[in-house]
Amino acid sequence: MTKDSDALEILVANIQQQLAPTAEIIHNAHLMGRNSKVQRQIDVLVKQKIGQYEMLIVLDCKDHGRPVDVKGVEEFHGLMEDVGAHKGALVCPRGFTAAAKERARGWQIDLYSPIDTDPHKWQARIRMPALCDFREAMLSLRFSSSAPMPMRLPADMNALQVHDPTDKRLLAAPLDTAICRWEMGNYPSEPGEHKDLPIYATKEVLIENGYEQLMPSELSISLLVRSTLYYGYIPVQQLSGFKDELSETIITNAFSIGLIDPNEVEKTWKRIESEAELPTPVLLRLTGLIGYGQ
Repeated sequence: MTKDSDALEILVANIQQQLAPTAEIIHNAHLMGRNSKVQRQIDVLVKQKIGQYEMLIVLDCKDHGRPVDVKGVEEFHGLMEDVGAHKGALVCPRGFTAAAKERARGWQIDLYSPIDTDPHKWQARIRMPALCDFREAMLSLRFSSSAPMPMRLPADMNALQVHDPTDKRLLAAPLDTAICRWEMGNYPSEPGEHKDLPIYATKEVLIENGYEQLMPSELSISLLVRSTLYYGYIPVQQLSGFKDELSETIITNAFSIGLIDPNEVEKTWKRIESEAELPTPVLLRLTGLIGYGQ
């Protein structure tokens, strides 16, 4: 066993332990062959209790300079049969030939390559295709009252003096409050028009009518929400798992990405009009609300 082969086996064992934290993961195990009657070396053995049964899963690691061929799959199948494994997987950073993949499908053998962002010989640098969906809204204020009182509206509607209808305390400025609620995600953000949304706890409020009187009124906001789409790639800072060479999917239980700068997205990502224009399927969809300066 070479130093690199041993390191690959340890990496695979660590990844498998992350994927199955309750299982017993054994590196460099040995099992008696049922047919060969000799001790068979297992690179990574996974043992898992299910009720009164014990499941045995074997993983064989190949640090080859070329993809594993069909002979490698056949030899591994013989190992599985000999030790009575319930499931098996071959792991090779260089991948597998088309014939090897076809044979593995027939025997339901998994074929993996390690995907790990930590610094080592097989370190992976990963970017995920992503869609950023920025939502912005145009706000309009709606005021109505049937009270038999005069009303003098200010030129700046945000200067309306609005009071709570229960205790008559002065409330925050209406537009400032509505913008804050939008940025907090309290309003609908689906593209389109959203009418008559309350700014405060209820639409019914008391408004100072310009003559030092409080007038019963209704105050609401309407939103016209627009979506702007950007397509690009997000670097993955940390991920540990397997690439399934048969399904072309990634198997992991966690990953982390860095902070995303909206300004960088607008400058460097590709703007698209609809999801029908996506050049590839995306793994991440990020939706953000565009805020307003106060």
